[in-house]
Amino acid sequence: MNAKQARLTGFLEALEVGDPFGHRNLTLIPLGGNGSANLDYVLGADAIEAGTLTVTEVSEGGSVPELLVKSTAETMVLLLDGEELVGAKQNRILNTSVLLPPKAETLIPVSCVEQGRWHHASRAFQAGGYSPSKLRARKSRDVGRSLRSSGEARSDQAGVWEEVESAMAAVDADSPTMAMHDAIDQRRDSIDSYVEALAYPDGARGIVVAINGRFAAIDLFDQADTLRRIWPRLVTGYALDAIGRPGKKGRRLTAKGARALLEHLGEVDCQPCPSAGVGEDWRFESKGTVGQALVVEDTCIHLSAFPNDDTSDGHQHGSRIEPPSRRRRRSSH
Repeated sequence: MNAKQARLTGFLEALEVGDPFGHRNLTLIPLGGNGSANLDYVLGADAIEAGTLTVTEVSEGGSVPELLVKSTAETMVLLLDGEELVGAKQNRILNTSVLLPPKAETLIPVSCVEQGRWHHASRAFQAGGYSPSKLRARKSRDVGRSLRSSGEARSDQAGVWEEVESAMAAVDADSPTMAMHDAIDQRRDSIDSYVEALAYPDGARGIVVAINGRFAAIDLFDQADTLRRIWPRLVTGYALDAIGRPGKKGRRLTAKGARALLEHLGEVDCQPCPSAGVGEDWRFESKGTVGQALVVEDTCIHLSAFPNDDTSDGHQHGSRIEPPSRRRRRSSH
């Protein structure tokens, strides 16, 4: 693997942090500021609906960790980390964000989120919802480690199933095939209450997410229009997490806290890895955060970051992220 390092600082330093808003135990903080409109692409869900993108199993026999995408679109197509694809032999989610070249066939890395089915419900996939952030965080960590060690964007499939089972139990959902999509359908009324209460913040191209006052996710895009178009589906994933973590609400994450998170991310070393499509898949993991960024022509198309709750060393990380400026002050004494 290429050992070169990179940092996210240039993509984060010009961001404008807005005022927090929320519903029940879910707090969102918008991120604005000028992005880049240099790259022309359409979203995967829109291309599927338009009939210019077809996602199928790789063959009649299928392959759990990859799918075949055929694009007839004149422009590039963006598929997003954690996005759900419903149908074919079993429902899947994207392991990472992928920018597909125009008029091309591409194999994309995915994970199964429906453990108990392996037969065709349809020949092609349709766009579904978004994964809860806790599942995306674990998948991000495992995929990052796989990319850095082998160059393949593979998840720990058993770990994904474990997170799906945990998410379903947390919201008291039931599914004969252990399908994450069934949890979304069964809790649709509760999820919709979040989606309706949390309108897209005009001009935002990113969002910092907290549940019960604790950092849960960051999603940042190169264009505000991308976030606007996926907003209801993205909030669906955040809401599913929030419904499953009722608990006692902590102090609401503030704009100052969001700035500290961004400052921390700017200091994390990233390793550029191969992407299944156009550009590079930057991966990072620190004691506080884990995530990835799809970078194309010096533009960050999609950055997603999560608390690193890896407990493999016997300690839980990610509970507190200290601003780098505070660390520097402490080390100077």
